[in-house]
Amino acid sequence: MTMPVLPRIDGIALVLEDAMIVAYDAAAMLSEFGAPEVVVCATLSDAMQRIGTGLRPALALLDIDLGGETSLEAACALDENAVPIIYSTGYDADSEMLEAFPRGEMLLKPYTADDIAKALQSLGFATT
Repeated sequence: MTMPVLPRIDGIALVLEDAMIVAYDAAAMLSEFGAPEVVVCATLSDAMQRIGTGLRPALALLDIDLGGETSLEAACALDENAVPIIYSTGYDADSEMLEAFPRGEMLLKPYTADDIAKALQSLGFATT
């Protein structure tokens, strides 16, 4: 039996998600793809503080809606540093709100490890 070929994250991953159960599920999935460390942030301010003090993840998974604010500021800061971004949302991916966000792959909640694998492949992460 051959094992499936999976994309690999060779570096720290950042998860910005205000629902902690979703955040830790996402972190576990990213670890399965090889991320040696997953930094989980529940708020935009926490993520911006970490980015501002030098966090340069190999990948970011950002929830669009953080309960009263969006992840747009973090997305723009990460995009300036050429960090590949996967967005997650429970809303319509064609929403006008999304037009301001930098380019990235979109996951609709609830998502699976297979969905993340497809997004990673679309972002050009090498398979092992």
